[in-house]
Amino acid sequence: MDDAAVQRGGAIVRRFQLLLAGLGFCVCAVFTAQADNRTDRQALAATQARLLAETLETPRNFDLVFQYVQVSEALGDYEAAISALERVLAFAPRLARANFELATLYFRLGSYDNAVHYFKVAGAAPDLPVTLRARLTAYLPEAEKQLQPIRWSGFLQTGIGYQSNVAALPDAGFLSLFAHDVPQGSNVPQQSDGEVFGLAKISNVYDFENQRGDRIETNFIGYGTSQFSLSQFDLGYVEANIGPRLALDPANWPGVTIKPYLVGNLSWIGGESYLNSGGAGVTLGFDTARDWSIAPDVEWRHISVNNPGRYQITALGDGDYISVSADGIYRFTELMSIDVRPIYARASAVNPWQSFNQGGFQVSFHDEFAPPFPWMPLQWSVTPYFSALWDAFDAPDVAVNPYVRRCDFAYYGGVLLDMPITATLGLSGMLQYARTNSNLPNFTNDDVTVLFGPTARF
Repeated sequence: MDDAAVQRGGAIVRRFQLLLAGLGFCVCAVFTAQADNRTDRQALAATQARLLAETLETPRNFDLVFQYVQVSEALGDYEAAISALERVLAFAPRLARANFELATLYFRLGSYDNAVHYFKVAGAAPDLPVTLRARLTAYLPEAEKQLQPIRWSGFLQTGIGYQSNVAALPDAGFLSLFAHDVPQGSNVPQQSDGEVFGLAKISNVYDFENQRGDRIETNFIGYGTSQFSLSQFDLGYVEANIGPRLALDPANWPGVTIKPYLVGNLSWIGGESYLNSGGAGVTLGFDTARDWSIAPDVEWRHISVNNPGRYQITALGDGDYISVSADGIYRFTELMSIDVRPIYARASAVNPWQSFNQGGFQVSFHDEFAPPFPWMPLQWSVTPYFSALWDAFDAPDVAVNPYVRRCDFAYYGGVLLDMPITATLGLSGMLQYARTNSNLPNFTNDDVTVLFGPTARF
């Protein structure tokens, strides 16, 4: 084995070790957070017990009761908070804050009929604080929508963006062709460009209205860009999936569901068809606790690739793509959570040099905080995220380098900022850096992406 091969093998091992280290770090972070959270919960539980005794001694001390409610909410003990608020309403049935807090708790528990009732009582009170009235304008319509058997929701955004490497061309300025380094040439537009973009996420739920909670879920996402200068890289992408979400055994396994689904997508580059797929999958939902949930998923797609001539060498080919993943969410509080998703995938293309194994993970941290003005009804949020993927291809591509089997290590990270202004309108922005390191120069590149624009949700 020559030195170059040894070096490539060592690089692959190091990338895989980095991948495992990153995933291990995410797992350790969750367990560490759980340990810290357990200590905090013990302190909160002691405070809750003390406040409960004091509120029972002085039931008309509403400020003390609201402190007890706040601590109980932090512990996720919604039933205790509800009981305390109902005691308050026994003395002051029109107290605006008590009705609003009670409505919010019923909303979180999914008891939307009770939530609507108490929201309306709170809204009729003239002394409801401005901040709570603003939140009510967002929560009441949502609670009423959840009572309908057919429910639509959506997120729309448009705006302007920037990419530092629109064509995702290599850093080195040359390509490997038949094991020889060849300059890209001046006709290859490796440059940055601005763009106008549009994003649409639309979901529909058809509720069977049975006691099991069975329903049909349909999801659609569409994304498109129009480049300012490099119109040959205008992008279009649409994807949809549909399937029933069924409770497995509500009596013995509450919160455990299964969803078989159909999925497909279409995409275009420069107005020409690029990558299309169709397939099916199944996902399990374990939403059995208030502070965590997990959703393992298996999906198969048949992929059809048409290279529109925008790249000298396409990395993908017609074939089958199977992925296995598990999306785990841990909620530190109602406003703060971490999402970790390990993934393994196998692409079996017609050509062995386009077939590969992929492993990796995605992790994001979601934090909500109060908006800067009291009349804004919804929380703002910031979501930093990071992903790492390792690809190992089955065989060398003779047209690139007949002696080197391609291996990539790609990662990207960034931050999302969501700023609702009203219950329906707002602003959102994204900053992302993406990097792909490959043992072939054709596929080593990086890119900076910035997106910003107005949003609408319903």
